[in-house]
Amino acid sequence: MGTTPVIGQPVRTAALIGAEDEAIAIANAMASGFEIATAATGTSQAGTSQARLDLLARSGLLGVSIPTEHGGLDASNVVLAEICAIASETSATLAEILAAHFLALEQVRSYGTEGQQNTVFPAALAGGRLCEARPVHRGAESGAPLPLAASGVGWRLGGEALCTPCARHADWLLVPTRTDTGKSARLLLPARIDGLHYVANSCEPTATGLQPPEHVLLKDVLVDNGALLHSVTEPPRTDVPQALALLLEAAAHIGVARMRLRQAMDARAPDALAIGLASVRLSAAEAAMEQAGRAIDAAQIGIAEQHRINAYLAAAAARFAAADAVGAAGTAFAPASGTHGTGEPEAEHAPTADMLRQAGNLRLDRHRAPPEDL
Repeated sequence: MGTTPVIGQPVRTAALIGAEDEAIAIANAMASGFEIATAATGTSQAGTSQARLDLLARSGLLGVSIPTEHGGLDASNVVLAEICAIASETSATLAEILAAHFLALEQVRSYGTEGQQNTVFPAALAGGRLCEARPVHRGAESGAPLPLAASGVGWRLGGEALCTPCARHADWLLVPTRTDTGKSARLLLPARIDGLHYVANSCEPTATGLQPPEHVLLKDVLVDNGALLHSVTEPPRTDVPQALALLLEAAAHIGVARMRLRQAMDARAPDALAIGLASVRLSAAEAAMEQAGRAIDAAQIGIAEQHRINAYLAAAAARFAAADAVGAAGTAFAPASGTHGTGEPEAEHAPTADMLRQAGNLRLDRHRAPPEDL
């Protein structure tokens, strides 16, 4: 696969999960023990993060979304979302690691070559992990991809990115880029190659119990065509990875809402009205998440654009409902905790306004289309 030295990848042995209910049970077990840190002092035992990552690799969760033709379970997106929601209830870091991995695998599934899939999918079944990278420009986070500069028969890449926590211990980074011809693409880069520099060891939890994004510098990284993931043409306005990203964000919100609602109910003098409102909104968000997961399942096998539009709109609805559930649960928890509820998490990857604008444009386009095109 060009720049990806698969022979040098570590050999792992992971459990093979054979059923979706088994995947849910393992997710519960992983979430209960993944993030153990002494938040009061901001310290943790050296090596504990690596041990937990090794346990995650051996659990088999990293391979549950692999297609059946590659030996995987091909778990539904409803199950992937529930796994991330379960993780988010206990560990924001575990939820982020799993969501990034599932999303990166969907990118390989949607746009990877046969050779890339034959490399990545077996590795994920064996416990290999993928991370997402968000390019940073001039010291501020930005969605602009990193440009590729032509160099002989390949390209060279430079810049910096913020990656999924503990990216240094992963196997691949998926980096948004733009070729010298202006075409959007993603690079599937091994996590340990010449030119990748991890700024600081940020794999252990901070005083808040959260692990920050991994800051990575890319210095004159040599890239060939075998590392590029791209479609024959520019990706459509809506594709399955976009919808899945929104769904997994919704799942993370739902996990937080469940946690806050549980804390509110454990309070000394819980407010029944506030808890009732939070419960109803959480149930609505969970139903929307399930519906969105089924819509994305259909979009993965459907060839019509309407499948992708339906998936995006359903995922956007789930994302919006989940943020609302977080706010309601936070309000129910606030009187007892002295905190203020909020409908949005601290780190926002898909601004609500942009998501709603995209959904509105899709609805307008379908509304204006001639009847015969519907």
